[in-house]
Amino acid sequence: MGQSGCPLRGLLLLALIGRPGCLAVVQISVPAQVEVLLGSQVTIPCTHNITGSPDTRLVEWFITDRDGERRRVAYSDGGHGVTDKGTEYSGRVHMDANLSLVLPKADVSDERAFSCQVIAGAAGSAEGVAQLRVYEPPEPPELTANPGILSVMERSVSEIATCSSRNANPSPTISWFKDGARLEAPTERNDDMYVVSRSVKEASGLQSVSSTLYLRPSKADKDAQFQCLVQYPLPQGKVGNTTSEHFSLVLHYFTENVEFLLESPLVIKEGDDVRLRCRGDGQPEPEYIFYRVQASKVVELATKQDGVLTLPSVSRANSGTYRCQVLDFDSPPEVQLEKEVTIHVNYLDPLTLHPGRRVTVPLGGDVTLTCSGQGSQPPKLVWRKGKERVAPGGTHTLQSVSYHVAGTYTCEASVPSVPGLQRDQTVQVIVEGKPEMEARPTQHRLPGEGQHIQLTCSAVGHPEPELSWSLLGVKPVVSGTGNRVTSEVTVEVTAALAKSGIWCQARNRFGEATQHFTLEIAGGPEPQGGSGAAVVAVVVCVLLLLLIVGFFYCMQRRGHLPCGAGEKRSLTPKEGGAEDPAVEMKTDKRNEQTGLLSPSGGGGGGDGGHEC
Repeated sequence: MGQSGCPLRGLLLLALIGRPGCLAVVQISVPAQVEVLLGSQVTIPCTHNITGSPDTRLVEWFITDRDGERRRVAYSDGGHGVTDKGTEYSGRVHMDANLSLVLPKADVSDERAFSCQVIAGAAGSAEGVAQLRVYEPPEPPELTANPGILSVMERSVSEIATCSSRNANPSPTISWFKDGARLEAPTERNDDMYVVSRSVKEASGLQSVSSTLYLRPSKADKDAQFQCLVQYPLPQGKVGNTTSEHFSLVLHYFTENVEFLLESPLVIKEGDDVRLRCRGDGQPEPEYIFYRVQASKVVELATKQDGVLTLPSVSRANSGTYRCQVLDFDSPPEVQLEKEVTIHVNYLDPLTLHPGRRVTVPLGGDVTLTCSGQGSQPPKLVWRKGKERVAPGGTHTLQSVSYHVAGTYTCEASVPSVPGLQRDQTVQVIVEGKPEMEARPTQHRLPGEGQHIQLTCSAVGHPEPELSWSLLGVKPVVSGTGNRVTSEVTVEVTAALAKSGIWCQARNRFGEATQHFTLEIAGGPEPQGGSGAAVVAVVVCVLLLLLIVGFFYCMQRRGHLPCGAGEKRSLTPKEGGAEDPAVEMKTDKRNEQTGLLSPSGGGGGGDGGHEC
């Protein structure tokens, strides 16, 4: 086909021999395989090169039709592509500017060989073939599981499920998985496991496949999760996959093991609701019969489908042994279908108090409170008053009691190892005696008369004291709690009240107590306590002054205090007449001032009379 020194290029080399050397060569390149997704546009290139000076060039595209005949579908005319008429690709394909064959919308039926032929006149011709592959992923898999009950006691396989994958190209493959592990199921029939596959070509040309799994189940499959996996090829050597939903088998197998236990509570006390659960591992779940096992007989209690026996609000009488029997007639004789469980109900008896639930103690006296209790376990005792813990143990002694220790005391008994098991009992301690006034502010200062003030008086004692006020015409508000009584009054402040004060008195059959309130008016007389002291001081001063004056007067009358020498008093009547009496008094002022201070009674001799 030419001289030995002429190189070969491309898929096909044609040489024309007419002269020495190589005059013209046609080179062509067409991909061996072109891949496209269904419905997508595909371009099949036909790259060619002509060496030399060809007179003409013709590019043609051919297919082999269904009858096996070679048909042209497109060609070039003057460098422009033309589609042949009367073929199955008329109107479906065209040639682009590079004379490549363009298929705008690939179909499954287009999966075939396309040939490109280049004719270059005297240079000869060359041809290349491209195989078109059309891909379509399948629809999501459809799974149909056997809804029936499969017995593990069968000696042959059972149909488990069918997995279908529709409308794919090329045909997908189906495999089975159990708990994530692939099942290596053969296609040959046997008594353990195999698959049966079917494939259907749809009218659209797409492929649909199905796979049915046959398996002889065992008890180990009761919780197993099955699913199918569909794998399908994609362009560029990729592989797609999709899985079905998981499903499990409904199995029938006999009971091999029975479990009977205390479900709740784990530590039982009187009043609890107790749940006993019996469980067999057979399927379907069998019936359960419960019994109470006593020393002399066995008493049937109930038959349950769910295996739960509830004992409501148990007491110590419910302690003992209980039995569960599983009704499974498929189980072999060597299987033990009965189990027993023993429960113990903890209890605590009512508490005993001494000297009683109500104790009266004289004010200042002593009393000892004693509490005891018994139960399934020795209880822990403690005394409380309100929320305050006042004594550990069962004994609490009160010495030299006062009113504030009176009240309610509670003995609490508990068993620490049994949560919630506890009892309590209360005793009322009453302290009896005469009233005692509670300390309160008793002195009040107000800006003026006419003001109103609220006074509060409270006392403790037993029997309950009766409170009264020194006021008339007021209505006190009285309230009491326990051994405490409180009385409140609202009064208008007057000078009289400020002077006298107000008294509150508490009285019962053991005695009485009083409390005094004093009022002070700003800028007015002192309160009663201060006023009394001032009055007493004034009276004492007046009395002392009178005593001094009287003393000097008497001394003078007796002559111990003579008048002064310069002082002259005359009480002689004038000569006028008796009907016109007159008194003449003459006094030397200087001597009057000094006469009393002189021990001799005056500076000169005077008459020694006793009158001044």
